[in-house]
Amino acid sequence: MGMLVLNSFVRTGVAAVVATLAMVAVASPASASVSQGYVVGAGAINNDFGDEGPLSTGVNNHNLAVGLWQHILWADGYLGGGSQLDCQFGPQTRSATIAWQRDHGLAADGIVGSGTFGKADNYLYRDDYDGTIAYDGSVRDIYGMYRSTNSGRYVLGGHHVSYTATGAGVCQ
Repeated sequence: MGMLVLNSFVRTGVAAVVATLAMVAVASPASASVSQGYVVGAGAINNDFGDEGPLSTGVNNHNLAVGLWQHILWADGYLGGGSQLDCQFGPQTRSATIAWQRDHGLAADGIVGSGTFGKADNYLYRDDYDGTIAYDGSVRDIYGMYRSTNSGRYVLGGHHVSYTATGAGVCQ
């Protein structure tokens, strides 16, 4: 009888450990690309950004990933061009993000996380002209993005879209 109870406890303990590890494995992709240092995609382009972010005034706030997000806001008419595309997630980018989130039926918190990025990637498409990736903005499109064949890293303005660097081809 004592052995039966012990086996039950062992099975319950193993099941709890397996369940915990499964939850960690499911939860970890939310920051997979941040830990890789780049915006990365694979497979269908319409699910490339769902594991990106977060970007905000307090975290990952000055880099090429912010520049990509600012270009999306510009394409949809929430930011002007030029100096507003500076790769810095400041008050203007936060306000524009809140408006974009509200207009797209998302929680308007001003943080670009997986839900916001994931909604944005619904507007990505292959440009038939040259096979690059484009963003179908409500005001204008963003052309000339592509994914590196080997690494899956996104390239915009001649630079890999990084969480740690900025570049003149994207940032004004």
